[in-house]
Amino acid sequence: MPIHEKASTLMIFICLFAFVLEVARKKVHIEWRKNLFIFSILYLLYVGTSVLLSDNIEFKWFEQKASFLIFPLLFSTAYKYNQKKILTAFVYGCFVAYVICFVLALKNSLVFESGNISFNPLLNESRGFGFFKSMIYEGNYFFGLHFSRLIQISYFALYLAFAISALMFRLEGFKGKYAIIIIFVIAILQTTSLAGIINLFTVIFIAVLFNLKSTTKKVFIVFGCLGLIMLSTRYHPKINATAIGAYKTLQNQNSPEYPKQPRLMTWKAAIMAVKQHGMIGVGIGNSQKALNKEYSKIGFERGSNENLNTHNQYLQILLDCGVLGLVTLLFILCTLLKKTMYVESYEKPFVLCFFLLIVISFMFESMLNRYVGISFFAFFVSMLLQQDNKIRLN
Repeated sequence: MPIHEKASTLMIFICLFAFVLEVARKKVHIEWRKNLFIFSILYLLYVGTSVLLSDNIEFKWFEQKASFLIFPLLFSTAYKYNQKKILTAFVYGCFVAYVICFVLALKNSLVFESGNISFNPLLNESRGFGFFKSMIYEGNYFFGLHFSRLIQISYFALYLAFAISALMFRLEGFKGKYAIIIIFVIAILQTTSLAGIINLFTVIFIAVLFNLKSTTKKVFIVFGCLGLIMLSTRYHPKINATAIGAYKTLQNQNSPEYPKQPRLMTWKAAIMAVKQHGMIGVGIGNSQKALNKEYSKIGFERGSNENLNTHNQYLQILLDCGVLGLVTLLFILCTLLKKTMYVESYEKPFVLCFFLLIVISFMFESMLNRYVGISFFAFFVSMLLQQDNKIRLN
């Protein structure tokens, strides 16, 4: 569930404590699974390179990456976890989180004045922007970071897209299934996360690919989605502004209305830093310093002022841990992709969908730099890889 980091951390340690008690009482026994052992290597690479290469060592590095050890351990038992129950709980958690965000947005939008109640979701209406266009410039309580109050918008959108895939492919008898899917689609649009919208179209594409038998219908829906994307680029305020801003950033023709696109600038700086340090990395403690140095070179003051990371997990792990870190991460992704080849047919779309959601999200976010990203990745990859990759089709 997308809840506060401290509450989630507490719940994880409660689960770990309960697990240790069960092992001590011999209620469960550990079965080391080679598919999950790779997480330990990733943890050691993060910690090892940071200890050896960073100027200062901080305990929070060990704590933040601890999910790479805890979740694989919890899933390394003879006990077979009920995936449907886990996914059902996750869907309910996302729904509760959305309700909380919606109620907070509604509360902030209601203005009580002189005994009257008025509805005003705009944070600053002085510039005269409407309900939708305000999501770009002045802010709207029902969109973006002003709406997603529990976790950052990209991660909330990822959680919601994954919840939709769970409802579509694994939770057949879920009550109110289609109503919740519609709510989650609206919620993703409210986050205004472009990565989230791409993930949403990915889920739709996988659903079309696996559920429709007619080739004509598949082609029609795929081209319909492409047309919708093109229309969104033209008429959706956030997507339109981002597309124009990206073009102007590449042409170096930015203006106050279309400033430099942060991701393009962070990627440019990250590539420059990786060219210098990508072979062995610089460690977690020095990666931001290396980025800030490149931000100064390309004149991206916001990057250094706000200590922006690479916003790309592949570049981030190269900078943090070098080539070995990237190879280890790609090995995990390849193992997950291989999993889709050996699971039963009804599981294939779900596992493939999760794989694509992760691959796409890694392109836009340094997921393993944030607790919400690490815990999501480590938990669900461990759950999906819990069973050995054996052909179980008759």
